[in-house]
Amino acid sequence: MTNSITSGTEQTGPEPSRCPMHAGHSLSEGLGIEDELVFPAHKRVVTQYSTDADGLTELHLYYGDKEISFDEPELFAFGENLAKQSRFIAGTATNWGDDYDWPRIQALLEQLLEEGILHYASRYDAASSGPEGACPSPLPPALTTVARTWFECEAITEELTGQSLPLAYLELAIPIWRIAHMVLDAEGRQVGEANVFPKALRLDIPTDWRICQYPGSRYQSELPMNVTALKSMRNYWPQMMAALLRIREAYLLRFPHARQGMTVGDIEILSTLVLVVPTYLLMRSGEHIENGQLHPALSSMFRVTDGLRTTMREMLFVPLAGSTLDPDTPMSSSEIYAYAERTNSFHSFHGVCAGPKAMIEEFLRVLVEGQLQTDTQSTPLDAPVQTALENLEPAFDYGLYGLQVHSIAFSLWPAMTRTYTQLLAIVDAWSEKGSDTFLNLQENLRSKVHILKTETLYATEEWRTNRERIYSLTYEQCALGLDPELSEQALSERLTPVRADYHASVADQLRVLLQQRLCGTNVTDSPDVRNLLGCLMDYFLREQAILRVATEIQQQINDLLGRAQPEAPISGALLDIHNQLQGSGPRRLPYLEQELEDRLGIRVVVTKDRIEITESGIPCQ
Repeated sequence: MTNSITSGTEQTGPEPSRCPMHAGHSLSEGLGIEDELVFPAHKRVVTQYSTDADGLTELHLYYGDKEISFDEPELFAFGENLAKQSRFIAGTATNWGDDYDWPRIQALLEQLLEEGILHYASRYDAASSGPEGACPSPLPPALTTVARTWFECEAITEELTGQSLPLAYLELAIPIWRIAHMVLDAEGRQVGEANVFPKALRLDIPTDWRICQYPGSRYQSELPMNVTALKSMRNYWPQMMAALLRIREAYLLRFPHARQGMTVGDIEILSTLVLVVPTYLLMRSGEHIENGQLHPALSSMFRVTDGLRTTMREMLFVPLAGSTLDPDTPMSSSEIYAYAERTNSFHSFHGVCAGPKAMIEEFLRVLVEGQLQTDTQSTPLDAPVQTALENLEPAFDYGLYGLQVHSIAFSLWPAMTRTYTQLLAIVDAWSEKGSDTFLNLQENLRSKVHILKTETLYATEEWRTNRERIYSLTYEQCALGLDPELSEQALSERLTPVRADYHASVADQLRVLLQQRLCGTNVTDSPDVRNLLGCLMDYFLREQAILRVATEIQQQINDLLGRAQPEAPISGALLDIHNQLQGSGPRRLPYLEQELEDRLGIRVVVTKDRIEITESGIPCQ
């Protein structure tokens, strides 16, 4: 038997069984059979069954950051009944199943008391049971009062990062699913609501925030829900569901294999394409929707679907339960809901999902299974919604190209973080006495790799490889949706570095500068420098390949939108704009070329055509 209570925030690996009956738990006289116990916020409990690798059934109770697990069938009734209790007399728990004796139940209840899940009623302050009603906004004051759009791309990026990104490279640097976030709809609300990207461009918009009373992981959460957005969504729900069915059918025409059942990869792409339907209308040149004119049905459809897209990407990229899911994993609407409950996916940084369970389940059934109880043929669509559905083909092309260019450009980060670890290994194995600059570089690399391993989702080679694999599969799947007759080369092959004649002179130039910075004056040919040089050049060539292939796809996007092509090639440094725009939050590694400039005074600029090495004149730090 394994009745374990584990903390999701503190646990770093599987916690050993702490079953009180099998782990030597000492029974105490502290809990009496007549004692009254309280289970605060029991409505927050999420009860789910699962099957382990051996095919055995387990019962899990998720309660905040705690997990209560049972693998003995005779205790399933105890677990199910526990989740239904707000207050109870301890001895009554012996009647929740067959043949429960008091010592066994006493031990289980004592463990729950020890973990702070249950409380003695005589000592429990009912006032602390949870807040209700309206509450203040959880958001910090907005930093701007001006509504912006990405047509101001160069000005926005210059203001917020100090670097100017041409509009013609927008989708290469900014994920396509975030492009509509800052736009106002016809009700005067930003599409991204509390999660607007970039954060610095969120506006203060009057919003009714309330404590969530829905049973499940959101119940009486410290984070409130946005009731204003929910009210708007209710007004346009029939149109939203009708539009989602049309979008889903258009997806199946391009990806007919999904008629046999949606996979994680299918739903991730489909949910992104839903977001792109309004985004395309906002970003196309000529007759685009002006800021403040987007129909609320389209903005509401974006918001509810963005939560699904986020959940699917968590399944693919975030090892919440120790592993990620393969894109080919079959997935149902009920499985998505269960995953969201047990992983707190209904929570964001500033609030919880405001949708009642019935609405969420209906939305998921429509998009994943194509099931809607009402007849959508009789649902009248407002003209702007109908216009959006009449433009699904170019919108889908925009979305698939956008996912491709994202998969290519963001392949830079697994490569870069891998290079950081390789550089540290080379520096730590340095055979010669290094200069002060070398020691500074070594110290900073150790600090950066520590951040990498403890605070990022690139901590291990397994995680980096998984990201590259998902990017490659997404790229190839999108290629099928764009032209099923075209035999597309695998992304890993397209991103293979190509050596040119001038790379030899670049390497020589870099070798001399590394030798000067890191070695003593008497050293003329250091094997350590050669190792470092080889690592850096391999990375620069891979970065160049990424820029070359990403630029090709970006040109397709520009042609589709009727947007002018850029005058100059993009440098790798501009890909880091997305990280910079996220502002304060999870710590991230600096762009590698910037680190080289700061630590060694060596400036490296990589474009699809050239790699340039110069001395920056910045004193080495």
